[in-house]
This record gives sequence, C-alpha cells and structure tokens, in this order.
Amino acid sequence: MSGKRQPTALVEANGKKHLSRPEADERLDREVHVPPPERALPPKWLPKRLHKEFREVGEILLAAGLYAELDRDVLAQYFLARDRWLKADKKAAAAIQANDEKLAREWTGVQGTYFRQARQCAESMGLSVTSRCRIVVPAAVVNAAGAPSDEDDEFTRRLRARQDAAMEKAGS
Repeated sequence: MSGKRQPTALVEANGKKHLSRPEADERLDREVHVPPPERALPPKWLPKRLHKEFREVGEILLAAGLYAELDRDVLAQYFLARDRWLKADKKAAAAIQANDEKLAREWTGVQGTYFRQARQCAESMGLSVTSRCRIVVPAAVVNAAGAPSDEDDEFTRRLRARQDAAMEKAGS
C-alpha cells in the first residue's frame, strides 16, 4: 500500500524519486494550488472583539506558509470555540465554587465540547505542537538551511571586507 500523496515539489526536494519533466508537469497540473492572500482578514460573522487576534495569528500562519483564504473560516471557528470555552470555564468554576454539583457537571460538559472543537480547529490549522510536527519538511531544504558557511573561502572574505569598508565609509 502506498503512502500519502505528497506535493510534486516535496517529492523532487526529497530526491528519492526521479520525475521526468513531462511527469512533473502532469503531476503539477493535477495539484490544487491556492495563492496565499496578502493579509489575513477575518470573516464578517466573527465577533469584532476577536478580529485583532485573528489577524495576528493569521499573519503568523501566512508567514509560515500555512494559511490560505480557504482557511479563514476554520481559523475563525477556532477563535469562536476558544472564546466560548473560556466563558463555559468561568461558569463551571463559579458552579464549583458555589458547590452546585449538578450545574458544575453541566458546565464542564459544555466546556469539554467547546475544548474539543477548538482543539480540532487548532490541529487543522497547525496551531498545536503535534500538528506542526506532522508538517513534512524535505531533508534537502533542511540541509540547505543548516549548511555552515565556508569562512575560509577567499571570495567570501574579500566580499565581507568590501562590505565592511563600505559601511564604515557610509557611517562617516
């Protein structure tokens, strides 16, 4: 049984499978490509008090390449479920404080429902540690990013010396 289908760019970056140019083009034509939006804008139905936080987290996800316009509702549902979970948590805490066992049981049930909804949305969007760990980064990209620079290279030393001299001259 074969594994999960991976994007063509990931297959090529891993280097485990050689694709001819026509094969790669055919695969790319079958893939769904959604361009990232310029900004993360909250949907109109989301309460105004949650808009600022939506934009903040949306921008972080956008910078990480984990957000598309199609994800807007899922991210908004996360904030809405989390907000409702917080309200249910306060009600449950108040019921526990008042020693009202029946009311506390009801509110902890509601609290659990909203927590599960928020967690499911968070995992869908890569907001939890475990969901981010499942994001596949090809080894070729990791190796290129972590490659140490060659400080003994004469060209690099001369270039740095010229840049430092230019910066000193500009600062004077």
